[in-house]
Amino acid sequence: MITAQEFAAKCRDKTECYHKVGHEFGCYLPAPDNVTTWHLRDLISNVKKPIKGTDVQHLHVPQYESLSIEEFIKVVQAHPFVQMCLPDREKEMKKLGRQYLINCLYTRLGEKFKLWVDERVNKRHQEVKEEGKKYIAIDPEMARLFRQSTSVSTSNGTAYHLFKESAKRRRTKKEIEEDNLREAEEKLRVEMKLKQFEEMEASCAKMQE
Repeated sequence: MITAQEFAAKCRDKTECYHKVGHEFGCYLPAPDNVTTWHLRDLISNVKKPIKGTDVQHLHVPQYESLSIEEFIKVVQAHPFVQMCLPDREKEMKKLGRQYLINCLYTRLGEKFKLWVDERVNKRHQEVKEEGKKYIAIDPEMARLFRQSTSVSTSNGTAYHLFKESAKRRRTKKEIEEDNLREAEEKLRVEMKLKQFEEMEASCAKMQE
């Protein structure tokens, strides 16, 4: 321990303490405005275990609702050894910033955290894909007129599915035949090259005899 006078001789305010902890002691910190004096005190007094700046692992995470700062705080609270390097109060954790929490989690949990993120990203992509099956792209003016129309369909047809954004255009018989012809020509070209190569190898072998 050191005396308050010794401490005050080098750190009299939050800015000086931040500089000491972050720059001289090498601890990983968020921006100065995002960290409280209380958290700096916890790091200095060994109540909290800081992450060294040289150990930090950075991870990019998209901005999805399922990957909000609130969700990351839940992960922190479920892992005491991660919580040990962060403030206990949720309000203080939110102040640290989303990216700072992500980096702390990735540094402490590694691939386990990345797999958790990937699972949510993939789920979001699947939801967007499924959502695309429900919508039809339409000119804004046409959409306005369409909604104003009072006509009602009396058909049992299903062609409207082809107007969906997710619909794929089917190839015509002619297009299929043309594609098959191209594939056959490419296959023939490859076979001819292989035959030429084999003939060349056989010729070289005879010359060496």
